[in-house]
Amino acid sequence: MPKRTFTSKSDIDKIPFPKAGQTDYFDTKSTGLGLRIGTTSKTFFVKVDVKDPSKKTGYRTVRKTLGRYGDLTLEQARKELTGYDDKEKGFVPGKRLELKRGVTNSNGANVTLDDMLDAYFLEKRTRDGKGFKPATVKGYTNIITRHFERWLPLTLADTAKLTPDIVIDRYRQVETKHGAYGARNAFVMLTAVINYSMVKYPGIITSNPLNVLRLGKHMKKIEARTDRLEGNDFQTFHEGIQKFNEITRACYLVCLYHGLRSEEAAGLRWEYVNMEKQEITIPDTKNRQPLHVPMCRQSLAILKRRLEQNPEDNQWVFPSLYRPQNLNKSGHVRLMAAELKAKTGLNITVHGLRRTFITAARRLKIFEDADRLTNHIDASISGKHYDGTGVDDLRKPLQVIANEIERLMTEGIGAKVINLA
Repeated sequence: MPKRTFTSKSDIDKIPFPKAGQTDYFDTKSTGLGLRIGTTSKTFFVKVDVKDPSKKTGYRTVRKTLGRYGDLTLEQARKELTGYDDKEKGFVPGKRLELKRGVTNSNGANVTLDDMLDAYFLEKRTRDGKGFKPATVKGYTNIITRHFERWLPLTLADTAKLTPDIVIDRYRQVETKHGAYGARNAFVMLTAVINYSMVKYPGIITSNPLNVLRLGKHMKKIEARTDRLEGNDFQTFHEGIQKFNEITRACYLVCLYHGLRSEEAAGLRWEYVNMEKQEITIPDTKNRQPLHVPMCRQSLAILKRRLEQNPEDNQWVFPSLYRPQNLNKSGHVRLMAAELKAKTGLNITVHGLRRTFITAARRLKIFEDADRLTNHIDASISGKHYDGTGVDDLRKPLQVIANEIERLMTEGIGAKVINLA
């Protein structure tokens, strides 16, 4: 195959396209860097020989596409091939080294942080022995990939060599751009992945370089959120949600009347709503325990109206009919804290409505039943093995709580009943 020294962009531009087929050129300056010239495109690739005992020669050839010329510059292709030093990350191995390392996997010697991210969610189990929820895996993976994209190709041995200065500098960068909570959340997640690596490959990585953040008190302590509706906030909230479309407004009210989490209410399906028995089931909750609760008078009226107006064969109780489909691929409404704050003028989150429900219940001296209605598990011996409280037992306390919330929203407006029309 022809060899050529790639000196500049103009040098590559001068290489003609063949009338048919493909021609591969190899750079004499960067061993392993190739450029495939097709009839209409030019593409960088890397080609290296790696050890393979199964072959007679003891070697085999491995090839990897780097990217199309134009999308990738010559300088970028060489960095992708050889790796580079970065003040923020330290040394980042290139594709050539990555391919060679990928051939053997002796006791985790070539396992990367990216590999461990996949292994963590695939192999690890939660306290109840179940795997992570798909939404959890997707959310955590997106966060780690976004903030540590350049660290993920590092092997575990290279990860252990991340210096305190590099770790602290990266934390400060994420904190500045995404806030203290965003930075803490990202680094706590990555810490868990590296801790699992230490258990799985103790011969490769024996310490977690991110511990410098915890031991040095660099991560800001995040105070628990306490937002909830208080006093006149109830009336302000009720007036503010009138700015939403009817379906979204109804979903917010069901959240408030039942103390449901955002996804539990927004993702409610008709198959889990029993209008005859006036019961609601949430099969998959945050703690993995299904929630089975009665309806109150207020939520029953809301759901009856939703059923009357429900499009034929639509599975969602609160479908996203008023939103372009590209804004919410799930098909149901999304309850957004930013939008709720903007339209009500209150510093309230969707989860703050759940706190409001629980607070209202406690002020009415309803404690254990409020926990059952919000799926807070009683870990005591009595709660685990002797509590036989059922759905019907929860109807009266739920109605008392809902009546109080309705009163707080309507008092002073001149009506005792919310007009849902």
